[in-house]
Amino acid sequence: MPSLFDLDLAGLEALVQEAGETPYRARQILGWMYRRFASSFDDMSDLPARLRQHLGETVRFSQLELVRKQEGEDEWAKRYLWAEGGEPLCESVLLRYKYGLTGCVSTQAGCPVGCIFCASQLLGFQRSLTTGEILEEFVGMCRDQGDRLGRLVFMGTGEPFLNYDAVMATIDTVCDAACYGLSRRRVTVSTIGIPAAIRRYAADSRGARLALSLHAPDDDTRDHLIPMNKRFPIGSVVGALKEFSISTGQRVTIEYMLLRDVNDSRTAAQKLADLVGDIDCLVNLIPWNAVPGFQWRRPGLARVKEFRDTLERNRVRVTVRRRLGGNIEAACGQLRREAEPER
Repeated sequence: MPSLFDLDLAGLEALVQEAGETPYRARQILGWMYRRFASSFDDMSDLPARLRQHLGETVRFSQLELVRKQEGEDEWAKRYLWAEGGEPLCESVLLRYKYGLTGCVSTQAGCPVGCIFCASQLLGFQRSLTTGEILEEFVGMCRDQGDRLGRLVFMGTGEPFLNYDAVMATIDTVCDAACYGLSRRRVTVSTIGIPAAIRRYAADSRGARLALSLHAPDDDTRDHLIPMNKRFPIGSVVGALKEFSISTGQRVTIEYMLLRDVNDSRTAAQKLADLVGDIDCLVNLIPWNAVPGFQWRRPGLARVKEFRDTLERNRVRVTVRRRLGGNIEAACGQLRREAEPER
């Protein structure tokens, strides 16, 4: 039985017409799904009973089930573990910033990239998520919060550009005025860097943002941290990023995880400045978020400041990411789809 969230407007119109109803009922259903955050067909109180019955017999309302939610105690973050058929599938995170609520969604169950500092490598790779599953992550957080989220970021588990069609379909749905109606400028896709996909996204994004998880200023370091760099060397990735910025007129974000004594030296900062200095970008420094059992260490404040100052002296825009979700292991690099009780 298909999932309701895998149906677009045309699919819903066909479904309601099967029940003998007029096509406008499809827009009512979309309103319940994406604006009122209904949790069942029974919630859709302005639909005829026979239509709700037909829906229940024809499609599944929900494919994902929430099996665990963690809330930060001294910082504003929520971490959600979603399951399917009782088996943990993916995680998403809700963050509050001064400008509002941001939903961070996963695009794959596990991750095939294998960054050695990221907890998702512990999962292996299971499969890519469907459009409906990704949409359910986002709507599920809205439903739990009882409010709209102002931003959507594809920065959870998985490489979005290895699930390109589902990610773009999700963006189209969330930004459709008939559905959720989010501005595309409030959507960001974060990629480890697949040049062909970056160029394709430049044509398809239509205002949606791009972030590159770079994490190293040279191939030797990045080969060690991100095995996929051997397939897509840093020069080709940064070149595609520059093309994206020029062709779309957008400033891009470069994510850089600072690992003590690995990529956090003044020399590394200078190399990074030389690498991205001619790109309209913002470098977002992310001091390492600890994962139990991993060898990496978080650099001290003085080292982070030195790295930031080196970039600024080279006229590179830079910020240091505010650490949200660390005490529930929901910060960048910590998601890993665990079903065990929290430690």
